Amino acid sequence: MTSKESEVRGLRREIGLLGAFSMGFADVGADVFLAIGIVTLYAAGFSPLAFLIASICYITTGLVYAELTSLYPLAGGGQVFGLRAGGDLLGFVVGWAILLDYILDIGLFSIISAGYLSYLFPSLSESLHLNVLGVSLSVSKIGIAAFVIVIFLILINLIGIKESSRFNEFLVLLTLSTEILILVTAFLLAFKPDLFIEQLKFFGSPVRESHVFYTGLLPTNEENFIYAVTLAMSSFIGIESIAQAAEETRNPWKYIPKSFKYSIVAVVFFTLSFSILGLGVMGWEGLSEAIYNPIAAITAKVPYFGVYMASGVALVAFLITLVSTNTGVIGVSRVSYSMSKFRLIPRAFSKLHEVRAVPYISIIFFGLIGGALALTGDLEMVAGLYNFGALLSYILVNYSHIKIRMVDKESYRHWKTPLNIKIKGHEISLIAVFGLLSTSILFTLVVVYHPWGRILGFSWVSLGILLFVGYRIYQRRSIREKMASKLLKPIITRLRTIVVVPSISEPQKIYRTIYNNLEDIHELILVSRVDIPPTYIRDININWKDIYRLKSEVESFLESICILLRASGYKCSYYCLVGPEESLERFINEANPDAVVLISGKKPRGKGKRREFININKNVSIMYLYIPEIGEEF
Repeated sequence: MTSKESEVRGLRREIGLLGAFSMGFADVGADVFLAIGIVTLYAAGFSPLAFLIASICYITTGLVYAELTSLYPLAGGGQVFGLRAGGDLLGFVVGWAILLDYILDIGLFSIISAGYLSYLFPSLSESLHLNVLGVSLSVSKIGIAAFVIVIFLILINLIGIKESSRFNEFLVLLTLSTEILILVTAFLLAFKPDLFIEQLKFFGSPVRESHVFYTGLLPTNEENFIYAVTLAMSSFIGIESIAQAAEETRNPWKYIPKSFKYSIVAVVFFTLSFSILGLGVMGWEGLSEAIYNPIAAITAKVPYFGVYMASGVALVAFLITLVSTNTGVIGVSRVSYSMSKFRLIPRAFSKLHEVRAVPYISIIFFGLIGGALALTGDLEMVAGLYNFGALLSYILVNYSHIKIRMVDKESYRHWKTPLNIKIKGHEISLIAVFGLLSTSILFTLVVVYHPWGRILGFSWVSLGILLFVGYRIYQRRSIREKMASKLLKPIITRLRTIVVVPSISEPQKIYRTIYNNLEDIHELILVSRVDIPPTYIRDININWKDIYRLKSEVESFLESICILLRASGYKCSYYCLVGPEESLERFINEANPDAVVLISGKKPRGKGKRREFININKNVSIMYLYIPEIGEEF
């Protein structure tokens, strides 16, 4: 398959609401298994406050992503928003920062995953001593295990997005069940209110740590608390993973905003709950000692059966951090695919596999970079750099939201952020403004307090800009030229939707069903069919007058539905096909709609629900609407 052919074919829409939610929760929800211990190490008894402050950036940026992703349901997420808001250079910088974030996600969570595995197999905590050509080397077994995990996930992603998404969904449901079980049992049996209140005496750790750059402007405990807030942000990074899979999500205008909102609520609830629980069960010093497996350590303190549960929790924590690593592999490959598609990096990275329709070169190349990072086994260095890349991209995404409200102010928005005001004719979201301010402040603190993040982060950005300039020179194009804006499809103000209607039924029932389930963003094409089996066409005795009379009745029926829909603000047209079953399939493929809606009198069963439409382009979203009164089935 040529590069051009792979672009035309595109990614497949294989992900539903649960899959989209799982992308966001897996990448962010897994952070609690990492952040609880390391944040408490610095914030001491005020770790819940550190998480609460960091969550402000997460909530505001998540809502901004929800609006922009439903507006631009394309792979690339923030990188696409940057292109639309400020052109190629801004889009490249956002995408480059997200690339760093996902590469670090792969390294960071594969290390954490291996860390929880070491709870089950303590020998992994040791180092492996090697002698290579007379040189003694000491290699972390956790780092080696993390690298093996990354290789496994690369192979999973090469199989296809459907399989990778189902892998996420199963483990996310398992994780949610396990986390609820831990919270209920631990709060009932192990939580000590007096111990929790006692922890509130400790505002930040008094111990000076080697990873922190202390300014000397504040007491050590206060600077440690500020550092903890910057680390707490790592427990809220990954919300953009939903956006990265938008091009592969069915009904993205409907499912994506819901996925973002569900993820935000779930992640904030679990993060704050576990932070409070940990202090009331172990105290801040005990919790900070379990830096690699804090949730398992909390569970082990539950009387009667906690010790037995802890091993199961460690296994679940291993699996969910494995899913977060997997989401990193998905994310890094999709953002590089998008950057390549818009000519910001070499075309090879947007090449899709001929059978699997996955960006296999991006998966292998960037997955291996993340795997190499995992070999270090250094948790705090990777976490500091992780926050740098995420916060830089969040700043630019919030800015892009403000700018896009001016650039595409007439475009239909399925969902908008709340708290909007008008300034000089432009609608500005206060959520985006607050998100821009909060992420900028937190980014500044990361730059000040994280020496590794400061040095390596700015080095990464500088390297990216040099590569961008070099690639433009290689292409013999101006740095200021807006190539991507020519390739970026215009905003879809309407969705071309074919509604397959049973031949004759009550127009009011069909109208109400469409009105209750489809918003007026849909430009509707009502289609029904007068059946003529292929053998009848060759029959010279066929009564064509009766067939055309029936066709006229069906057209009148469809027109009456269209009249009702137009009165409600929809654009509507209709067609009555005359022919065998294949004529409907052919019509749909030739019309190339964004979605197909099938109205049926019976709920579709199993695989049979697509038997009539098995050859429809897989990028087309299919929805089933059920009206029991009409008694017909597709």
